[in-house]
Amino acid sequence: MDKKRHYYFPSGEDFFADKDELSRLLEQNISYYQNYLELLGSMEDDEYVARGNGFCDSKFSESFIDSQIDKYLQRIELLRKWLGEWE
Repeated sequence: MDKKRHYYFPSGEDFFADKDELSRLLEQNISYYQNYLELLGSMEDDEYVARGNGFCDSKFSESFIDSQIDKYLQRIELLRKWLGEWE
């Protein structure tokens, strides 16, 4: 059994994980990243648009989605780097 190591994301979040936990976290972050990419391409779809009293606006700002995409892409790169250090 591998000993857990201490990791830090640039956002300030820290955690302890072994290689298997890093792999699961990588898959989870890839999924989040793909979901935000899909959302970015669907912002004009009815389920993502708020309407009422003469206004029509996206439920999510493009800058928020872009920041989430950047965040998860950065995490994916870090997780891949950290996984490589286990070998």
